[in-house]
Amino acid sequence: MLPSPPGALRRALLRFPWLSDAITAGLYGLFAAGLALISANPPLRTPAWFTVMLLLAGVATVLLRRRRPVLMLVAATVLCVLSLAGGTGAETVLPLITLFAVGTYRSALTAWACYLAASAVASGAAWILIERTRDGLPLWEPTAPPVSADPLNDWLNAAIVMLVPLLVAQLFGVNAGQRRRYVAALVDRAVQLERERDQQAEIARARERERIAREMHDVMAHSVSVMVALSEGARASAAERPTESMAAMAQVAETGRHTLGELRRLLGAVRTDGETPTLEHAPQPGALQLTDLAAQFRRAGLPVRLDLAGSASADPAVGLTVYRIVQESLTNALRHARGVTQVTVGVTWSAESVTIMVQDDAPAAPGARPPGRGILGIRERAALYAGSVEAGPAAGGGWRVLVRLFWTKERA
Repeated sequence: MLPSPPGALRRALLRFPWLSDAITAGLYGLFAAGLALISANPPLRTPAWFTVMLLLAGVATVLLRRRRPVLMLVAATVLCVLSLAGGTGAETVLPLITLFAVGTYRSALTAWACYLAASAVASGAAWILIERTRDGLPLWEPTAPPVSADPLNDWLNAAIVMLVPLLVAQLFGVNAGQRRRYVAALVDRAVQLERERDQQAEIARARERERIAREMHDVMAHSVSVMVALSEGARASAAERPTESMAAMAQVAETGRHTLGELRRLLGAVRTDGETPTLEHAPQPGALQLTDLAAQFRRAGLPVRLDLAGSASADPAVGLTVYRIVQESLTNALRHARGVTQVTVGVTWSAESVTIMVQDDAPAAPGARPPGRGILGIRERAALYAGSVEAGPAAGGGWRVLVRLFWTKERA
């Protein structure tokens, strides 16, 4: 917000433009009325109706100068010529007022074009004034002023007296117009920046919600699938192998507690009451936890073989992405594969990329397996690293997910 200008009167004039118009019109009316009283004395023969007509037209010109500055400048020059030809000359101030308005509310090019036109009219009005005084009809004085023998010199002096105030009014008006446009540009820029800030904040919130939803899907899908598999195994072995059944149920409880912790972390990232840890600040799984992840699926009954090659990236974001991709792929294998005897997980690291391959040997299911939310999540994660995703039936049978991620050395 722009600071208020100093002075109560100036603040009021800026806040209420009509007040400034009323004051300007009132001052002009007083000036014109005073000259009309002076010109009523003999030997001047200025008709009262003509003076009143010029006065009312001048007041209207002053009041409308903000809305139609160019048109009011034309009207002001006409009134000025009429006043110098047969009036009191009070309307000579109207071109100054309207020319200032043109410079303030119109472009600089328009203002200077209007100034040139007004200067040409003022030069002609100066000649009219000289001819009037040479005929012995002064404007205000009871006696005619002395007239020199050189009318050209008289006209030049009168033209200079008229052109100099016009130039001053023009310069002040153009300066006020430039400042007005500059302030308006600053206000527009501030509004635009505020709008862009709000848009960026909304985009950031949408991306954060999307990321949290993806994380929650991965956590819930994995945990529920593991708990269902362990529960089914515990139920099947409850009668003949109660010890193994109890161990499986204990694993279900452990998985549930771990899932609750993950949910608290995810929900804490979207809370709005005070400082809360975000996903980046909370402990995250990474590439070093792939061995524990494979062991967890083995306990759930999925035969997983993990092959790791190369040195894992030190970037925690890359490690989390690899972990989630392997987790989602194994979850899909646990949920959809029937009769699987082996699931091979291969993670190969290089200096600027990593290749992830998860393949099971389950017999082909009738019909094509449609891509679910998990595959879409894998594609979204891979897109962050300009990666590629291939998911579909393998050549030798089973289902294969092949993902390649790429990054720069600085990021790694």
